[in-house]
Amino acid sequence: MTENSVEPKEVVRKVLAGARWSVVLKILGQAISWLSTIVVVRYISAEDYGLNAMLETILVIFGLVSTMGLESALVQSKRLANDELRSVFGWLLVLNAVIFAICFTVSPFVAHYFNAPRLETLVKAMAFIFLLVPFRVIPNALLDRALDFKLKGQLELATSILTAVCTLVFAYNGAGVWALVAGVIANRVVLACLLMIFRPWMVRPTLSLAAAKKLMKVGGILTASGALGLCADMIPALVAGPRIGAAAFGIFAMAAHFAQLPLAKGMPIVQQVLLPAFSKFQDRRDAATYYMGRVLAVSAMIFFPLLIGTACVSHEFVGVVFGQNWESSALPLSIMSGGMAFRLCSQLFKSVITSMGGIKFSLYLNTLQITLLLVLTYAGLDKGAIGLAAAWAATEFFVLLASVFVSKSVLDTRFVDFIRAIIPGSCCSAIMAICIILSHRLIAIDTAGIQLLLSILIGATSYLLAAFLLFPALSKVVVRTATGKE
Repeated sequence: MTENSVEPKEVVRKVLAGARWSVVLKILGQAISWLSTIVVVRYISAEDYGLNAMLETILVIFGLVSTMGLESALVQSKRLANDELRSVFGWLLVLNAVIFAICFTVSPFVAHYFNAPRLETLVKAMAFIFLLVPFRVIPNALLDRALDFKLKGQLELATSILTAVCTLVFAYNGAGVWALVAGVIANRVVLACLLMIFRPWMVRPTLSLAAAKKLMKVGGILTASGALGLCADMIPALVAGPRIGAAAFGIFAMAAHFAQLPLAKGMPIVQQVLLPAFSKFQDRRDAATYYMGRVLAVSAMIFFPLLIGTACVSHEFVGVVFGQNWESSALPLSIMSGGMAFRLCSQLFKSVITSMGGIKFSLYLNTLQITLLLVLTYAGLDKGAIGLAAAWAATEFFVLLASVFVSKSVLDTRFVDFIRAIIPGSCCSAIMAICIILSHRLIAIDTAGIQLLLSILIGATSYLLAAFLLFPALSKVVVRTATGKE
């Protein structure tokens, strides 16, 4: 039996078991990271955090090309030969050695651009993490191909703990920004060592272009797609920031940050699982179509109430969390939270399309996204933060429609099938929204905090009642999936 000919039910069983471990371990790792940040901030100045933020900007740019999409290409590949693995390892070593050298070369220019002389040494120090990229990419891809999310999560959790300890020790001893740099470097070194120990993988590197040509082509398209996605995220700042002013753009930026939180925390885990899982179905279009419907239905039941609920309580949420000075961000937050439901579905389609071998279609979708967002952002400039939020939400809606259409290249999903899959989550979320809105009209409470808690309680209760009364079978599937009985 070949790597991609395993039975769908066996793949799903391994995926669900691994996904549950991944969720738990990711949450623990995130909690440790947050606690560490809360403590570290007491020992590091605002100037040092500013330097770190500048440094991260450079790392994001170089990080985008440091893997050339080869990690995803390795996972997505139907069959992986040993000579391909050796060649990818060799080319990653060369690529990241070049990036390392570039960092040393451009560090003085970076320091001059940001008017921060200390950045020159920081960039040079952080350049060493790129030499470790190949030693993370290869074993991570092999773990994903084996659907061994449990081991991957355990190693990442152990790394998070050791990184937090390292950062705290350096910060406590007055290292300033170097505590944050030491933490990042320690993270990469420890993870590379743990992967070497618990997932032995070392191969002799080669520079055979023929062996890696196909994977490089896939990785290049994925990198270009990622670059377009990164550019799309920057469009509001680049286009609207200089034109609507810092205050109006700050309102939009704050609303965008909180609207994206549910997906920002949840989707990386989902996408980490989807790519290797659906890669196993490349020769089973029927199975992929069936499970795509299940993924859509379950994801809608979990995420839609969070997104629509945030849209409904945005006014109270802003008042309690941000304060009255940010009251004008409530409507943009509401608009973007609703638009996040479109983004959820389009991201699921993009992940599955890529997993099934339709990588060029993901590139097309990101090209469409950046084009639409550019045009609609210009159109909404005169409406300020509300116009930007509406432009963003409209873009996500049209990208979703295109995603459903494009998915026909690798799936048998029809538009009516997509609607059928999200009806339960949409219906229950609509009922929840009606109940929250009615509660606002019928129960007027002066204290915003109490009103917010009441709205959350009413929303959660009405959603759960609607879910279990109207869609009991799917609700039980969601519960069994979450508790490990599915």
